Parts: sequence; C-alpha cells; structure tokens
Amino acid sequence: MQPGTPANPHRLSREEVIVAISGAARVSIGGSEADFTAGSAVIVPADTDFSLSNPGPEPFEAVAVLPVGGRASLPGGEPFTPPWAE
Repeated sequence: MQPGTPANPHRLSREEVIVAISGAARVSIGGSEADFTAGSAVIVPADTDFSLSNPGPEPFEAVAVLPVGGRASLPGGEPFTPPWAE
C-alpha cells in the first residue's frame, strides 16, 4: 500500500487475517482504530466494517488471508470476490 493511501471502508463475508510485513498503516475494525505495524496481525471478523489506510511516508506491505469464496462489499455496492480469494 503506497504512502498516502486513504481508507476504503468495506465488509467481508468471511473472517480475514492480515499480517503486517513492513511499514505502518492505520486499521479500523468495527469503529475501533489502531496503528498497524510490521510484526503485528489483525483478525477482521466477517460482516464487520473494516478499513486500512497508509497515512505515513513509507509503503506498507502485508499478507492477507481470506478463505476461498470470501466476498467483499463496498458501501452501496455489489459484493465482489477479491483477487486473492479466488
């Protein structure tokens, strides 16, 4: 995720696990916000508002694990399958 990337609120149909590899980001899960730095992990529960942003000056890299068949939905949008969940 490039520096300055804004949050993109969405929901997932299945639980997702994200492990931060390098850099730092800001995570919001169900309205609670926290810094997300290398070596940390978050678990995003299914059907919970979620966003990730990178307000900092360095790129952020993470590994995301979403079960096959997991779908995402943006506010007011149609559900879709993220490429890493196909």
